[in-house]
Amino acid sequence: MASSENYLGRVGDYPDSSYQEDQPSLDPAIDPRLFDSSYLPLEPGSGDVAFEDFGQHGPLNTASMSIGQRRLLQEQVDLSGSEEESDDEYYDDNDDPVWNGGHQDYEGSTDAESEEDDGYDPNDAASPPPRKRRRRGHGPFSGRFGARGGKGIKRGPRRPLEPSPEFKMLHSQATEAFIDGDYDRAIDLVQKAILVNPEMFAAHSLLSEIFLARGEKDKAVSALFSGAHTRPRDPTVWHKVARLIQDRAGEDRQKTLNDMIYCYSRIIEIDSKSYNARFQRAAAYRELGYNGRAATEYERILKELPHNIRALRHLAETYIDMKDVRKALQYYLESIEYYMSLDNDENMEFSWSDVNICAELYAFVGEPEAGLQLLSSVSRWLLGRKDDKIWDEYIDDDREWDAGDSPRRIKTDGFIPNAYPIDSYGLGLPMELRIKLGTFRLKLGERYFEEALAHFEWLNPDDTSESSTVFDYADLYREAADALKDSALFPEALRFYRPLQLTEDYADVSFFLAMGECAFACSDLSLAESCYLTVAENDSTNLQSRVNLAKLYETMGERDRALYFVNQAVLLGRESRGRNRRRRKDRRIAQLAKEFQGDAHVSTRIVPRHLANEVSRREALQDSDANRPQQVQYLYSKMNDLRPRMRDGDTDATEDWLDIADALLHDFRTNRVFYPLQKNMIFLGYSREEQKGARKKETVMGEVQEVAERLKEWIGQYNADEVPTSIPNDYYGISFDEWFEIFLEYAFVVSGQGDKDEAYDVLAAAADASVWYHSKDKVRQIHICWITCALRAYDEETLVSEARWFTKEYPFVTDTYRLFSMLSRICGDPNRSLFHASPSMKFMLRQVKFMDSTLPEDHYLTKTWTSKSGVANKSMTIVTRNSKNPPKTASLTKRGENAEPITADDMDVALLVLYGNILYSGNSFYPALNYYYRAIALDPDNPGILLPIALCYIHHALKRQADNRHYLILQGLSFMSLYRRARSKSEIEDNGDKADNEKTQNSVHSLTLQQEVEFNYGRVYHSLGLLHQAVPCYERALELGDQIKSSQNEQNGAEKGKVRDFARDDKPEEDLIVEDFSPEAAVALQNIYALNGNIAGARKITEKYLII
Repeated sequence: MASSENYLGRVGDYPDSSYQEDQPSLDPAIDPRLFDSSYLPLEPGSGDVAFEDFGQHGPLNTASMSIGQRRLLQEQVDLSGSEEESDDEYYDDNDDPVWNGGHQDYEGSTDAESEEDDGYDPNDAASPPPRKRRRRGHGPFSGRFGARGGKGIKRGPRRPLEPSPEFKMLHSQATEAFIDGDYDRAIDLVQKAILVNPEMFAAHSLLSEIFLARGEKDKAVSALFSGAHTRPRDPTVWHKVARLIQDRAGEDRQKTLNDMIYCYSRIIEIDSKSYNARFQRAAAYRELGYNGRAATEYERILKELPHNIRALRHLAETYIDMKDVRKALQYYLESIEYYMSLDNDENMEFSWSDVNICAELYAFVGEPEAGLQLLSSVSRWLLGRKDDKIWDEYIDDDREWDAGDSPRRIKTDGFIPNAYPIDSYGLGLPMELRIKLGTFRLKLGERYFEEALAHFEWLNPDDTSESSTVFDYADLYREAADALKDSALFPEALRFYRPLQLTEDYADVSFFLAMGECAFACSDLSLAESCYLTVAENDSTNLQSRVNLAKLYETMGERDRALYFVNQAVLLGRESRGRNRRRRKDRRIAQLAKEFQGDAHVSTRIVPRHLANEVSRREALQDSDANRPQQVQYLYSKMNDLRPRMRDGDTDATEDWLDIADALLHDFRTNRVFYPLQKNMIFLGYSREEQKGARKKETVMGEVQEVAERLKEWIGQYNADEVPTSIPNDYYGISFDEWFEIFLEYAFVVSGQGDKDEAYDVLAAAADASVWYHSKDKVRQIHICWITCALRAYDEETLVSEARWFTKEYPFVTDTYRLFSMLSRICGDPNRSLFHASPSMKFMLRQVKFMDSTLPEDHYLTKTWTSKSGVANKSMTIVTRNSKNPPKTASLTKRGENAEPITADDMDVALLVLYGNILYSGNSFYPALNYYYRAIALDPDNPGILLPIALCYIHHALKRQADNRHYLILQGLSFMSLYRRARSKSEIEDNGDKADNEKTQNSVHSLTLQQEVEFNYGRVYHSLGLLHQAVPCYERALELGDQIKSSQNEQNGAEKGKVRDFARDDKPEEDLIVEDFSPEAAVALQNIYALNGNIAGARKITEKYLII
């Protein structure tokens, strides 16, 4: 009974119920609410829980409890009462005065209407009695649940059930075990409580606290996260979960942020106007790098809270990261216009920080003049001089922001002294904005340098006392110094760089490099040397400091030191390129090398150490990085040793070979030099300078090269490692051709193991590599291997795709169309063939149109038509255009050797027949005839064209749309006769003057052609229902099949008795492939006999020809 109550809800939960009166009193041992003074709520700021009576339990030592334990203890105390109150707050509709009032008004109006409608005069015979209206909330269905106006379950989420006594007992015991420090027992008890009432959030919260106390943060967050779903419509719970997830985050920061985003998304689903949740979710998006989503979130906030400063600031930061600064600037300008339209007492939300941000945005977009004007106007407004417009006319100087009225401001036309407080001018302008004014003036050109320096002088850089402004405005010193350096004002820049040495926050590598550059420009060589050596000693990988030191020592005449730093710079440049190439590599190469070598190690490279007093000693390179070339070379030699055994089918050798090849190819594919962003870039070398191929002097290594060239003249020769100028043809000492072979063979082997996707990925990587991308021969080999892998995988879609690639790359080569026809039909589902699919049909139509567009206007007068069967049409012999002997095909490319465009001399018959076959296989017989006729005009005696023309007519005659069936059948039979005649000509040609052996082979071939004709005639008659004509054709086909077999047997017997001298033969004898249609003819004949009752004849045919 208790379980049914928990499932359906207790009647006592609803008004007008006597359920509570009939219930027995609760046992104090299992209901904590009956421990009167034993459970006192925590007072704000109290450090402990007061207990007066502990009942059957001993006194609890609350002084040693943690805050989380006390909080959970209080949750246990208030489990029933507080949850019921909170549930009522969220779920009880009777507490809503708006709803109650509306409900009462609705009932009153309904009752009044019903009474008015029910009242009618029975004596009035002219009008029939009105229909009786049942009042809502009355009648036999008044008590049904959910009825409008009734007292059943209210609309919306149902109120959660009250925790069961068993749950309360388990939860109480789990809390006590947690307080006592018995975490294992507490977990066991609270998990049992969750099984009893999984919808109670308090149990999940307790489980989370227990896991947290044990130091298991991930489990604590998971428990709390699961418990939040027990109150899906309570935003306070989701806020708490998000906060705790953030506080208890482990090492996986990305997972933490995703969980927080989920929590905030649930809050926004509950309350779309929870802007704090939107801000938090946007911040999480930004930290994850999803700047687009963060910007959308901030824009949504600005849409609902226009000109919100917090959203504006975050949106500006986001758009700066997205490189879309102008959009952020537009939002700020709209908000500034809005705030300036308000009264002064209403614009407190907009502050000087926003002016600084807006100025930074103008600096980002490179508009100093506009930034200068906006900074002045907005600052004037914030200082209370909104209507002081006279300064907009003075754009050549900043007299408005002088400290005093004299000597410049007093001379301004329209200026009235003491009209505004003196603090509303220069004295009231924040120092940050004054430095911005100075930087804007510097960017406007040399004309405004004095004005800029006047602004910078407010920092008083010459003051080096303890009260110097550098301790308060160090960032402004650095900003002013960098701006002066960029404007080539090196002496002035040094005045602002020097005080920064007194601070620690801004004395970094870039600071010393910048100050050294200014000192070098000012001929203060000792200061420059000190700055560069400081960087070199503290950053062993800094390249720029070595280059600058080399130039410095060359200027000072110390060529030995200059040469040393040149060598260091070249070495660091190579290592940096190696690090760039290796930053995405894994450790598989080193692991495989150790595995195959055992405990042997490749000798490490020793870096020479010189001039130890000038610079700090270089740290030894890591073993795996230093030995990587040797490891790659060793693995490559090991792979070559395993190749013969792998090709012989050795399983272990194959696995080892694949492991090595996979590691080497992964190293190659992760090198970004081989995969530039623009595929049309040609591989020029490994360094960035070689890739660019120009403006080499502007790079760091270009400077090294210049210094090295100058030092050559002094020492007579330059022996150091120079930057390579020739294009390399190897990688790790392995030539690119050998890498190419590894790519292809690896793809071939893995495709044989059934992993076609891996094979395709490797081939695609080889095709995209810049070292082969521009080589037509390499690319063609890659696609040939692609076809081979697809054949091994029986992948029809890839075969068709590759056939299309060859057709598109070599449109004037006839064999490409034959290849397309073969590959499209070699595998796949015959019921769903891609051969006549819409993509293939459209592609071939484009090829036909392309070739038509390249034909000359007089192409029909330019060639001697020759039948593919070998018979020339003498009546059509005409002189060929521009050449006595034109090539049979145009070229393997669309352009010649001199890059001139190539056009077709004539239409390709194979292309026309192929497209006709595609249309024919799709039952488009009449459209196919158009292309067959074009083909037969070019090759009149080709039986491969005459047969499909005949079949097109016959098949179309059998369709319902045929308008003249007999005419179409006669047309088809006439072309069948032409087809028989063309095959007969082929027989005559084959039986010409040939040797005896060749005559025997030609006789077999002639019999095969006769059998083909008889079988095709039988199929035509069979499809037309002319069985009396089809049966003789099939029988003759079977007789010819017997003759073919006897001729083959005679030929094989003659070959056995003949001794052949293979050494004197020019070429070995090829096996003759003979096509026999006897099985097909036998099956057709069997069906005819069986369907017409000749069972004996069908059995005889089956036993003779169809039984193996």
